[in-house]
Amino acid sequence: MEENNGSFLLAKNLSDVFYHIKSVSKLQIVGACTQPTAPRYKAVSTRTIPELRNFDKRERYIDFGPAVTLAQISSMGRTNLPSVLYDAVVSTATGPVRNIATLAGNICKDGQKGTLYAPLLALDARLEIKNQTSVKYIPFIKFTKVPPSFILTKIRVPANEWEIAIFKRVGPENRMSPLSASFVFLVDTENDLIVNMKIAFAGVPVFRSRELENKLLGSKLPLSERAIADFLSAADSLSQKEFIWSGAAPILKDQFLRLLDNNLQLLS
Repeated sequence: MEENNGSFLLAKNLSDVFYHIKSVSKLQIVGACTQPTAPRYKAVSTRTIPELRNFDKRERYIDFGPAVTLAQISSMGRTNLPSVLYDAVVSTATGPVRNIATLAGNICKDGQKGTLYAPLLALDARLEIKNQTSVKYIPFIKFTKVPPSFILTKIRVPANEWEIAIFKRVGPENRMSPLSASFVFLVDTENDLIVNMKIAFAGVPVFRSRELENKLLGSKLPLSERAIADFLSAADSLSQKEFIWSGAAPILKDQFLRLLDNNLQLLS
């Protein structure tokens, strides 16, 4: 364990992290420190802990350690990842930043969500968190933040193949602003019927609604213009509360509905 200016600690293993959590007040757990920590807080980095830096690809899912870098993820290649996750990673920041930025750093920061948030939300990722005595599993759709005394130890991402898988990013290129957000649209069909649909949008607002996704299940393709218009009206209504509550710029809701319309047209 090393300390830098009394404010930064490096943990060699999980026991180190739990020791610091127990003994240091106002402790921030960080990955690669690509973002500044609050000056009143001490921080402990988990990036050098071996078990948090690995990933394991199985037939149906991929387990990522939270300290896996975005460059490591992109090095797996688009054919070995859900395409929307790969597209999100390579659209994030620049190559040098992706070399040090971690998966946990992208999804656990306070406030505005990072570029990978919408893909993980749409893909139904699951988080594993631990404290000294227990392990919990949290569906990403229910994730808000890592609870006190717990640390994030694994992100499990289903590796399903989708017939239509679209990722789009809005806002300035290679940097985050209040106008930055990510959009994901996933659809599976069978015998010209929609059998599965996932839609996610994340930036300042975060929106995913199973009620909305279920509205088109069983619909026959091609979709009619009336069906698309009704779906967009429902999306407008169901997302209204989130966009207002978050204080998002009105243009973000316009962009969400425009992206949704453009991708629904693929089904018409």
